[in-house]
Amino acid sequence: MSSTGAYIFPSQVHVDDELRRRGLSKPMDIMLDLASDTLKMDFRAILRNGTEDEVNDPRFRRPLINLMGVAGWQRDLRTRDIQPVCVAGMSLGYLSAAAAVGWVSLEDMVRMSSLMASIETEVFGETDYVSVFFYNCDPLRVFDELRAQGLDSLLHLAATVSSNQFLGACRLSDLDAMKPALMKAGALYRAIPHSFPGHCGLMETVRKRFADEWTFQDPYGNTALPLVSINDCRPHTSGETIRQHMIDQFTTVLDWRGIIDYLAGLQLDAYVVLEPSAFVVKSMILDPECGLTPVTGGVTGDL
Repeated sequence: MSSTGAYIFPSQVHVDDELRRRGLSKPMDIMLDLASDTLKMDFRAILRNGTEDEVNDPRFRRPLINLMGVAGWQRDLRTRDIQPVCVAGMSLGYLSAAAAVGWVSLEDMVRMSSLMASIETEVFGETDYVSVFFYNCDPLRVFDELRAQGLDSLLHLAATVSSNQFLGACRLSDLDAMKPALMKAGALYRAIPHSFPGHCGLMETVRKRFADEWTFQDPYGNTALPLVSINDCRPHTSGETIRQHMIDQFTTVLDWRGIIDYLAGLQLDAYVVLEPSAFVVKSMILDPECGLTPVTGGVTGDL
């Protein structure tokens, strides 16, 4: 008898040499061809020979991560005896999850992912705004300390990752000014390379432009397998609702902790985090209040 499970699709990550190797693995062959034809960009050549800046250009990296998630999902369904109950995805992974269960074509998935990145590059490419990962800290205390020093306007909350981790957005040049307050709050942090801000009020221009410019070239519809939205931590199958959530995600503070709590409450047999899974798995392990024990899966079966 099959066990029950939920599949979790990862957010964007830095593309290093190991991820290049995984991106060129056999299960990715057809995905690379599809992306290359759709975006008129030679994905295989960029993975093999591109510079670090080229492989981490979000207009390339994001569609690649999306396709790795979907390819991993397809492989895992063939090799693991699990009956999926729902899917979820963190940030960029929300689009991967939606495409995996069939609400939109893979071609539209990579077009959407690339357009998002293009708009963000135009808006933020000449600025020093970045996403920052904060850990080993209470998010409320961090913002209390910043507020006490009159610096809270410098940092924008983007996602609650767990009880002791969150994503923020700020100018790289403002981190030094915030450092005393962050140290007092006990926060450890790391600016995420090749990453624009996300999921906060800074993204209003991007949100409006994307909503105005995006059109589906292929129809989308209702899916049979629910997608648990990171916007409201509830399951949805309506293509129109999921599309609107993708737009709203730009300026909505994402509740990843709420997603984890929701999935834990389902009491399923397995929770599979698809590669590149290291960030999501590590955040779960570092969270003392996480109620899930993740297993990893993907195009190469592990991470």
